[in-house]
Amino acid sequence: MALPDTQIAVTLFNLREYCQTESDLDRTLDKLCGIGYQAVQVSGVPLDAKIIRKQLDSHNLACIATHENFASMCDTDRLIDRMKTLNCDFAAMGSMPVEYNSCIHYPRLDEFIRIVNEKCAILKAAGIRFGYHNHDFEFMHLDNGQTVLDYFYEKTDPKCVFAELDVHWVTRGGGSPATWIRKVAGRMSVIHFKDFARMADGPHFCEIGEGNLDWPEILKACRETGVRWYSIEQDREVPGRGIFESMKISFNNLKAMGVK
Repeated sequence: MALPDTQIAVTLFNLREYCQTESDLDRTLDKLCGIGYQAVQVSGVPLDAKIIRKQLDSHNLACIATHENFASMCDTDRLIDRMKTLNCDFAAMGSMPVEYNSCIHYPRLDEFIRIVNEKCAILKAAGIRFGYHNHDFEFMHLDNGQTVLDYFYEKTDPKCVFAELDVHWVTRGGGSPATWIRKVAGRMSVIHFKDFARMADGPHFCEIGEGNLDWPEILKACRETGVRWYSIEQDREVPGRGIFESMKISFNNLKAMGVK
C-alpha cells in the first residue's frame, strides 16, 4: 500500500498488552483507526509477521517501522524476510543488550559498534535501514568526556547505521531533544515522541503536550532536518488514565500543533 500523507504514527509497544493474539490485535487496530491513526510501528507484538501484515492490510494501516532486538538484527536473513513480509524498510534496535551496557567501557562498546556496523551494512544492501533507539543510560560519560551516544554515532557508519531518537529519554538523560535531532540530521527518518512530566515521586511518561517538553522547538528541529515520521510512544499509562485515551490525547495534541 502507498504510504499515507501524514507524519503521525503510533508505536504498538504502548499497547502490547492488547496485541497478544490476532483477535486482540484486530480490536486494537480498530480502536487506533477510530482515533485517526494511519500508520504504526510494530513493537511488542508476539505474532508471526504474516498475521500482523494481514491485520494491518485489513485496517489499511501502514507499517513504517519495527523494533527489533540485538539477536534479531544479527540474524539478517530472517530479519530481511520479516521486513519484506511487513512491507517495511526501517527497523530499530529497542535497546543495547545488557551485556554491552552494564558498566560501559570501551572494549565492550567497541565490540557492539563493530557488530552493528557489520550487520547494518548487510541490511542496507538488502534495502533495510536499521537504526538505534536510545534510553537515558547512553548519556553516561566515557573517560574521554563523550557521552556513550556521541561515541556510538561517531564510530558507526552514517551510511548504514541510522537513528531513532526518543525525546523523552534524551531529556531524562540530561540532553536537549532539539540539539540531538540536529546532531543526527540525515540519519533519522523516524523519531519517538513522548512527553516528560515531573511529579512528586519523580519523572513520568505522559501524552504529547501534557508534560514539560518544548514541542515547538522539537517540531522545528524535525522539520529542519527532514524527519519523516513522528512515532508516538508512551511506555506506561498515566495514573488514572487508560492507554487508549492517552493515544487519543497525543494524536489530537499533535494535530493541534499543526502536524499533518
